[in-house]
Amino acid sequence: MKILSWFFCLLFFSSIYTYAQEGYPIPPFKSNTLFYIQHSEGHNTYVYEANMIDKQHLNANIPINNYRILYDKGGEIKPLTSIQQKFAYGIISKNLENNIVEFEIVSYKNQPLYLKVDKAGKPYVETTLNGHKFNLHRIFIKQKEGTSGLGTRVDYLLFYGIDHKGKKVREKLVP
Repeated sequence: MKILSWFFCLLFFSSIYTYAQEGYPIPPFKSNTLFYIQHSEGHNTYVYEANMIDKQHLNANIPINNYRILYDKGGEIKPLTSIQQKFAYGIISKNLENNIVEFEIVSYKNQPLYLKVDKAGKPYVETTLNGHKFNLHRIFIKQKEGTSGLGTRVDYLLFYGIDHKGKKVREKLVP
């Protein structure tokens, strides 16, 4: 079982590095890192981590922590601003059962995400997009040229991950 867990960790971390947009930094990963979001108008990165109360269980009250890495300012780590939390990168979650949380990113409420914990205690996020179910590792947002702030518009989102057969996945969502 340890060998299998090690294999999946190796597969997960090696696959993340192959998904980076060219020229974009890859955030440091921890054992509780779920996924991250980057966009076309800068290198700042939004990271989502499982909030574990021990090695096997999610914090039922606050199951996910998120923050931003300001690569445009030397890699400084900061909490999301209240505007980012409310209109862009914040989450809304509800517990479905023990160690299963349904959540959505506030700006994309029609794309449900599921935080789960496997038997080895590794948290992961699962979603289904375009009929393809997979574990999410990263989202890249292509912003419309000339839009920013509260007026930001999106051309598309690319979801990257691994399906249950170990195959790399890239699915496109056009809002």
